[in-house]
Amino acid sequence: MSKRRTAVAITVAGVVSAGALAAAMPSQADPAPTATDVVGVGSDIIQNSVDFLGDGYSWSGGSLPGYNTAGNKNRLISFSATADGNGRNAFTDPALGTSVKLNPTIVLRAGTSPVQRPNGGGAGLNALVADGNPTNGGRISFVRSPNKPTSAQSTPTRPLHTIQFADDKQYIATATTTNAPADLTTADLVKIYSGTWTTWGDVAAGVTPGAHTGETIVPLLPQDGAGVQTIFLNALKAANGGAAITLGGAVQKVQQNDPTTITALPDATRKNAIVPFPKGRYELLGAGYFRDPAPVYNSDSPSAALSNAGIKLQTGGSNFIADIPYYIVFRESDVNSSTPWQPGSTLNWVETLFYNPDYDPADPDPDVTPPFVASAAGKAIIQSIGLTPLYADHANTTTG
Repeated sequence: MSKRRTAVAITVAGVVSAGALAAAMPSQADPAPTATDVVGVGSDIIQNSVDFLGDGYSWSGGSLPGYNTAGNKNRLISFSATADGNGRNAFTDPALGTSVKLNPTIVLRAGTSPVQRPNGGGAGLNALVADGNPTNGGRISFVRSPNKPTSAQSTPTRPLHTIQFADDKQYIATATTTNAPADLTTADLVKIYSGTWTTWGDVAAGVTPGAHTGETIVPLLPQDGAGVQTIFLNALKAANGGAAITLGGAVQKVQQNDPTTITALPDATRKNAIVPFPKGRYELLGAGYFRDPAPVYNSDSPSAALSNAGIKLQTGGSNFIADIPYYIVFRESDVNSSTPWQPGSTLNWVETLFYNPDYDPADPDPDVTPPFVASAAGKAIIQSIGLTPLYADHANTTTG
């Protein structure tokens, strides 16, 4: 097998076998990355896994070191989708309304001006494409996204490269006390989100308790620019004979992956609300990863954990389910770069972290360094947060 590049392996020592999910948070501060750091933006649902891959975690039950933990000179920096470390909106999301001056910003590189924070995989991909200006471009290295780029975003003259490193699942979430039936199929959701069905009585006979048949369904949808919205709508499109649905007037767009979009509703409305929700985020909430931000910080008495209490996922049977692939997208030109990233290595940053063309996961060569996301250390971190490690190269493929 041809070896384009070999390298001195940059290892992460002392990897602990993956066990129960830790409840500690990796570094979430917004740094000012240097010119040689690798900087990512994009998806809310994927941000926590990349945070862990960069910074690892530690808790009373053990620790799993991340890439930056090894003391490498150049760092993996991943900006959260929102200004809130818990992944919730801190201000008005431009995708949910008119952009306002309070929209949170980030400094992508030290010494540069703040820019609006991309919220979601779609917004991140658009930002990566817009980052190509020869005067001030190159601030964004990669994007976290559950969707591949479109053919308008990745073009023959400006190709983007996609790899997958993990897989998650998307289900429908409801309140724990709900008027929704136990089974909501993808075909049911096509009719609900298109506005054809507006009450629970419209759902197939025999699945809705009679007392609730007149209750109005409250269909919620993640905000525009969110990759999980695209995942959901693509699943409905596939179930609708390949035709995209036109959203009904009752559909409300909300912040993605946030239980309060249901739990904060009035009781009567809450019982009728449904929203697509990722299993990985649900499990992180259940494990106590996210903390209540209301109390002032106190290391001796940590604030109570936020949780998934108040919502449940509709799983099993014929319920809706969709795959959420965890993609990393970067410029093809960075794949081909001959500039080593870390001192003592011959690998560029793409090869070091995400994609080494000479590495074959089906037939690994001990002389070829796997990218960190496909290494034993990387896969242990991915498994520890309830995801399935799934390393695959999707090259320059697009979503059409």
